[in-house]
Amino acid sequence: MTGARAERFVVLNLRLLAASFAVVGILFIAVPNGVLDVISDLGNDIGSFTRAPETVEKFWLALGFAYMVVIAGICVVVQADVQRYRPFLLVLAAGKAASSLSALGLFVFDSHVFIYLLNFIVDGFLLGVALLLWSVAGKIGEPAAPS
Repeated sequence: MTGARAERFVVLNLRLLAASFAVVGILFIAVPNGVLDVISDLGNDIGSFTRAPETVEKFWLALGFAYMVVIAGICVVVQADVQRYRPFLLVLAAGKAASSLSALGLFVFDSHVFIYLLNFIVDGFLLGVALLLWSVAGKIGEPAAPS
């Protein structure tokens, strides 16, 4: 995939990611314990996981919300000029790697809470998406292959 098709693919996916990060960020800040309860219930349905602890420390909640705002913003900025802001996709990938690996660390070394495992999987997937979009964005300036 090259040229305009590659750019449309990257822009569409970044817009979807920006909207998703915005919605999740709003849910995190508006109903943090509701989010944790729903995901803990899902964990109970598929296995025996420790329930997520109730959100008591609002400081960490504020930082989590801010992170969602930043990564949504990265997606909005990059989709506006993919070639110019392509390196920001590596920043997004680094953030998702940090989130995924720290969640895995919490799951393995702290407590077998389902949301830790789920965050490891989801953010690991999003790390892959960010790297895929970075790779495809690098092909935007290339001419299309002759048909």
